[in-house]
Amino acid sequence: MKHLLLLTLLAVATHTFAQDGRLPLDPKNSISYTDSGQPKLSKSELHQKVRKWVENKFGNAENAITSDDTQAGIILITSYIPVIHSNYQYVRFDLGVHYRDNLYEARITTLDGISPEHSPVRLSSKENDNITAKEQIIKTESNRKKRKEAETDLQNAKADNDGINTTLYNLLADLKSYINSATRE
Repeated sequence: MKHLLLLTLLAVATHTFAQDGRLPLDPKNSISYTDSGQPKLSKSELHQKVRKWVENKFGNAENAITSDDTQAGIILITSYIPVIHSNYQYVRFDLGVHYRDNLYEARITTLDGISPEHSPVRLSSKENDNITAKEQIIKTESNRKKRKEAETDLQNAKADNDGINTTLYNLLADLKSYINSATRE
């Protein structure tokens, strides 16, 4: 009985936390990844931690940081990160970090898929619409071969979005880990 209960809980937890192949959207229907934390650090300590993280993560803080307003407690970063995706090798993103004593909020927005084969492509809610359209095709397709092709297309589209999600959530987790770690010099 214990094992059955454990398996049921694991199945529910896995289903709850599994990514569904969609990119996160804010109320304005724009892609938005967010995270926040409450480290026991002053505003100036948070500022230094974020700058040091940018330097360690992207190599040159001066190139990655597009705005640094210590009075307002805002650092804006524009950079690239490698991504697992069938069409793009990198995603260019904007990351804003707002901070004050004992609190920070990070938000990633404005994503562009980057590939050497074509111009950058702005990623938007159309990525999620594409998944919904593929799901509808599967529901209505009666031809077995076409249905199988549509299922493969859907799996690939979800895997592409999950690759972007994983990369950007890992980036936010890396920032959180760095901020919460002991000072690195």
